[in-house]
Amino acid sequence: MTIHPGTPTPSDDDNVRDVFIEDQMGTAYLNYGMSVIVGRALPDVRDGLKPVHRRIIHGMQESGYVSGRKYTKSARTVGDVMGKYHPHGDSAIYDTMVRLAQPWAMGSVLIDGQGNFGSLDGDPPAAMRYTEARLSPLAGMMTLDIDKDTVDWADNYDNTRKEPTALPVRFPNLLVNGQQGIAVAMATQIPPHNLGESIDASLVLLDNPDATLDDVLEVMPGPDFPTKGTIMGVGGIRKAYETGRGSIRIAGAAGIEPMKGGKSRIVVTELPYGVNKKTFQEKIKDLHDKKVIDGITDIRDESDRKDGVRVVVELRRDVEPSIVLNALKKRTELVTSFGMNATVIDSKGKPGEMSILQILREFVAFRRDIVRRRTVFELNKSRDALHKQIGLYAAVSRVDEVVHTIRNSSDADEARVRLMDMEFPTGGDFAQFLTEADPDEPVGDVFKLSETQVKAILEMRLQKLTGLERDEIAQVTKGHSEDINRYMEILNSREVLDNIIRNEFLEVKSKFAVPRLTEIKPYDEDEIDDEDLIERKDIVITITKSGYIKRTDLSAYREQRRGGKGRNGMDTKDEDFITDTLVCTTKTPLVFFTDRGIAHSLKAYRLPEGAPAQRGRPLVNFVRLRREESISAVIAMPENPGDLEGKSLVFVTSFGTVRRNDVKHFATINKAGKIAIDLNDEHDQPHGRLVSVLMCRDEEDVIVSTGKGFGVRFPVDSLRQYSSRKSVGVKAIHMEDGNEVIGASVLRHIGFTAAEREAFKHKGKAMIKDADGNDVVYVLSPERMSEMKEQEEILLTVSELGYGKRSSAYEYRITARGAKGSAFANINKDTGSLLACMVVSDDDSLVLVTDGGQVIRIPVKGIRRTGRPRRGVKMFDLPEGQKIVSVVRVAAEDSDQVESRSDATSLS
Repeated sequence: MTIHPGTPTPSDDDNVRDVFIEDQMGTAYLNYGMSVIVGRALPDVRDGLKPVHRRIIHGMQESGYVSGRKYTKSARTVGDVMGKYHPHGDSAIYDTMVRLAQPWAMGSVLIDGQGNFGSLDGDPPAAMRYTEARLSPLAGMMTLDIDKDTVDWADNYDNTRKEPTALPVRFPNLLVNGQQGIAVAMATQIPPHNLGESIDASLVLLDNPDATLDDVLEVMPGPDFPTKGTIMGVGGIRKAYETGRGSIRIAGAAGIEPMKGGKSRIVVTELPYGVNKKTFQEKIKDLHDKKVIDGITDIRDESDRKDGVRVVVELRRDVEPSIVLNALKKRTELVTSFGMNATVIDSKGKPGEMSILQILREFVAFRRDIVRRRTVFELNKSRDALHKQIGLYAAVSRVDEVVHTIRNSSDADEARVRLMDMEFPTGGDFAQFLTEADPDEPVGDVFKLSETQVKAILEMRLQKLTGLERDEIAQVTKGHSEDINRYMEILNSREVLDNIIRNEFLEVKSKFAVPRLTEIKPYDEDEIDDEDLIERKDIVITITKSGYIKRTDLSAYREQRRGGKGRNGMDTKDEDFITDTLVCTTKTPLVFFTDRGIAHSLKAYRLPEGAPAQRGRPLVNFVRLRREESISAVIAMPENPGDLEGKSLVFVTSFGTVRRNDVKHFATINKAGKIAIDLNDEHDQPHGRLVSVLMCRDEEDVIVSTGKGFGVRFPVDSLRQYSSRKSVGVKAIHMEDGNEVIGASVLRHIGFTAAEREAFKHKGKAMIKDADGNDVVYVLSPERMSEMKEQEEILLTVSELGYGKRSSAYEYRITARGAKGSAFANINKDTGSLLACMVVSDDDSLVLVTDGGQVIRIPVKGIRRTGRPRRGVKMFDLPEGQKIVSVVRVAAEDSDQVESRSDATSLS
């Protein structure tokens, strides 16, 4: 007979059927998988427990193995739990009990063990017949009110008992103790947290259901491991908390101690959570044997119960201990990662990943449900008691008749019927009693006892019944009425309900909270990613001729009087010297422009920090520079992108051209950089160099100066804005051979006449020529004089050999672009070439740097004011053969922020 697929085969047993094996295997494996996921491997988000944990704690509480009572043999507990609730073998139950009692595994132990419960070395515990255990005091907070219908119950494995589907925990146990487990196609790994912080986080969600992750992080900044350690960086914490999955980097604690004879030893006092101390030592020995780590002479475990972990690694005399320590951090579990995977069973019984906010919301909702159910339970209990008290009051009001009826009844059933048939008049005190007992229930003409009330009367001994006083019953009834009103207020008011939950949280916190053990560093020592964690500080950035860069706190430079000797600003090689100095903050976005016209971007905090006497690190480690390419200008961009609006960048070349672009063209620059200006000629050969880059607005002027002391001033809006980045722009100044542009600055644009300029220069009046060539006195009005005074800017010029002067910007007249310009300073062999021309104020300071590496800071107000064509005064007592190579203005220190306008000029 041919049997086609899907055709039932003949069978004498109607319960036997043919199926495709792949269908049956799929169905069976799915059922098995869900059974493992829900019934064994994953914790419940509400109480943070797997079924085996819950059964152990409930079984111990049910049997009386609780805190405050004597310890009970672990074998007894295992037997009770296995027989009643968990028929999966004694080893599974005992292993779970052991972990719940290990202080290095649990955030807060739930079982108080006595005896050998294992060690941090991974030693096995003693057999269950030797150890004893009871619930810890904290575990008692997990079973309170379990008998008040606060949680649902389900049949046990053989339907002979009921077990809770979740325990009514009063703290977020899932966070406090974490969980680990492997299910079918799913796994969970949740780190432990500090009890007090976890409760504070729960309070945040209780008070504000719309709270953000930042709100939670303020009170619970991250996991708290019982083995201490240090969490390196908050980026991993934030990602794990946001999504339920992420990697948290943990480092142990290790230090270097000197020994006799010049030797050293590394002492490890903390290990990351979950690291086996014995395995850790074996790994070090293995690395030494394989010569991966050299110089180790001995490894000892000096740990004890009093001082905790102490692993000693002794080193040879000729070994640098810091190098070995770094190798241990890199190649052993001294630094490791905890992979958080918050896969849990939600309140509806479904598995899934949860964020920290979802976990807290589920727990808070669970606590609300517990308190609400407990209140309903207490309400019904009080209502039942009130109902019975009303019946007793009625019976006492006619106690003789009630007693007579009971005594003359043949049995309890007859007494019950006769008492229920009795009618009690509701006049006088009885009516008032009924009204006070239950104001919502109308009082009729007569009152009849209910079956519940009659049962309460019959269960009472007649002697006690006859001894009851109505006042006593009324007092008890009043108490029940007050309880009912209080319970109704809880059920009708979310605020009152939440206040009860809050007080219970705070009670647990006050009894069991302990200080945080795990330190959290805001960033990994090797990598800083979160700019919000960087402290904003005023800094000085220096760049040397050889291409070294560093940042130094501005406070490290001491101010000196003009003419004073400067101290060494850095140690340089004979052929190296500082070429550029910039004042900004650690959060300033910097754009580096090379002399070949390439732009690179970098945040200031990413630069290496160093003392004034240090060179720093090669700039090529941070900015991609080609061979023989150097930095010619650095722009401090606004920290707020919105501040870029209406601003331009003006590029100035050494051969006297200028070009203007929108600053937004350089707001985003990739790691390779971008072309800012094309300085190659028609034969694609390098031509000139980029000297200055200025950030300015349309209503401002640009002033360009040359090494021979000439310069021009023209309005920014006289330059058209280029969209191209290849053009060199238009001619700014006409120069003779041997002269070149040394820098440029930005000035406020103010309209004034030659007569006004001369009068302002001479305190309000000046002798000028009229239209006929006659000498006349020109007088400025007080209002115009005041206006010009308020708008006046001061320009400072500095020459290579230390001469400087201050002059009014009114002396620098606006000229046409492309002209030779006017003399900005009297330049000769005594002064050396003009080095800088910049805007300053009386409260500013100057930082001057020589090619010999000396740095001096002097107040601007100590430099004499004089006319534009003068050479000025000697500002700096230069050592023989040295000259100034860099000048930077430092804004007044009492201002809201240190200002930099990229006026720094360099010789490169």
